[in-house]
Amino acid sequence: MGENNSDAVIREALDPARFREAMSRVGAAVHIVTTDGPAGLGGITASAVTSVTVEPPMMLFCINKGSRCAAKVLQNGVFCINTLGRADQRLSDVFAGRTGHEQEERFAETEWRVLATGAPVLPSALVAFDCRLVESKEFGTHLVMIGEVEAVEIAPRADALMYAHREYWRL
Repeated sequence: MGENNSDAVIREALDPARFREAMSRVGAAVHIVTTDGPAGLGGITASAVTSVTVEPPMMLFCINKGSRCAAKVLQNGVFCINTLGRADQRLSDVFAGRTGHEQEERFAETEWRVLATGAPVLPSALVAFDCRLVESKEFGTHLVMIGEVEAVEIAPRADALMYAHREYWRL
């Protein structure tokens, strides 16, 4: 009898560089995720962000577990997902660490406000999801942070800042 090909498949580990290149082809909205509280200010640029449920309203984002900002979110227990418009491209670079600004220096680049949780809200964001952390789960090099949305700020319609092929686009 012939061998079942699906049983004979030997899986080789996918080269991380190849996976990273593949993911660079997937367009995504650009966000700045912020936190503040007992552990202090923190913020990063993120594209791995999505809604989880509508009832209750929940969002998630992924962050490298070695990031100083990850530790701050865990200790503060709050975060805000600020979805960027085209006008905030430079701020995206600042929070992505491309300009050399340290965590708290990043916030000096513009004005911020707060909603329900005390996490910084970017006034120019297309939308801001102010969340209380309800769960954190480790997967490989990253943490998936899930938060219940306590407040939302929605701006007038404007071009969204997108990222694909390792460059910015507008939508």
